[in-house]
Amino acid sequence: MSIKDVSLRLATVLENELIQIRADQMEAAEALTNRINGVGERVKRLDAKVTTLVETMDAKVATLDEKVTTMDAKVTTMDEKVTTMDAKVVTLQDTQTQMLEILIDVQRRLPS
Repeated sequence: MSIKDVSLRLATVLENELIQIRADQMEAAEALTNRINGVGERVKRLDAKVTTLVETMDAKVATLDEKVTTMDAKVTTMDEKVTTMDAKVVTLQDTQTQMLEILIDVQRRLPS
């Protein structure tokens, strides 16, 4: 074998090796792209789920807020009724005190 033949053979082997390395790089790049796209799809699905959950929670919070507002109005009404009842109880106590005083006065005037 001549040096020319050995050089050509070496060049061919190096060229084939470079072609193989480039093919391996292309396969690795394609695999990486597929993985990235898969992650992107999973992120989109997760984002859709999170969006749905947030919307559901917003609706529930709005409903709860309405119920709390209604409950607050009812508590305010009840507080007003209790205040009114307290005033009536005070009036009733005053009336009972007056009636008791009248009865005591009547008993004193009656002969024993």
